[in-house]
Amino acid sequence: MSRMPRRHRNIVFILCFACAGLLLGCLPDEEPALDAAVVKHDLLVLARARVLFAHQSVGRNILEGVHELSMRTGVPVRIEALGESNASGPGLFHVLIGRNADPDGKLRDFAALLSDRDASHYDVAMIKFCYEDFGRDSRAAPGFAGRYLEQIQQLQSRRPDVLLVHSTAPLRADPPGWRPRIDRLLARRSGEDEDQLARNAYNDVLRASPASVRLFDLAEVEATLPDGSRSSFTLDGRRIDTLWSGYSSDGAHLNEAGRTRAAAAFVHALASALEPATP
Repeated sequence: MSRMPRRHRNIVFILCFACAGLLLGCLPDEEPALDAAVVKHDLLVLARARVLFAHQSVGRNILEGVHELSMRTGVPVRIEALGESNASGPGLFHVLIGRNADPDGKLRDFAALLSDRDASHYDVAMIKFCYEDFGRDSRAAPGFAGRYLEQIQQLQSRRPDVLLVHSTAPLRADPPGWRPRIDRLLARRSGEDEDQLARNAYNDVLRASPASVRLFDLAEVEATLPDGSRSSFTLDGRRIDTLWSGYSSDGAHLNEAGRTRAAAAFVHALASALEPATP
């Protein structure tokens, strides 16, 4: 019997490896455990504050998760869209900011909301960008991360009464199927890989900046599996985080497990800014 040519053996090996990875990826994981006492404390802090949350897309999933945590713990948190009421009293007031794929425009709109001295007083404010704001289809000018930090610093100096909390950009999951795995085994890049690289680059700048002291690291939540491992791949020697498919039904937005984890991290970041730990 003649031996299979080396080239064919390599192809078979790659296909077997990819299939094994797909099967392993389907194995069930346990629900992420949350510290109920911490979540309840964070919600109690949040319920007494006035919060402005500017967002798009995944932000809706986070707000849904906050509502679910509120119902589960019995801590009522007022969640309202900005403009639907007089916005008086405590509450989590949210607004769909700008247009996706235009982060500079979103940043200008966010600054306008807070720059007017006659605007409602908020204790804390956050803008969360979208995964569509970074990548090949984005209209972001080069150096957006640095520009964001500079403009937010200027805004903070104009509104020292408002605590500005930062958020990393959400990620997307790997496209389904065997093709992405084969591409990476053969050291080939895909368009989605470039988009993930842009999101990770922005997030790394935020994590390395002084802004990290008030950071809602949404991307880390999305990439961390319940067992503590990471959903990621290697590109040019660096780790690129991705959204774990177990937290999403469409590879972009968050399902119940994903939004529960994200919402818990969201309220913890806000509560930590409002009630910093004393030494």
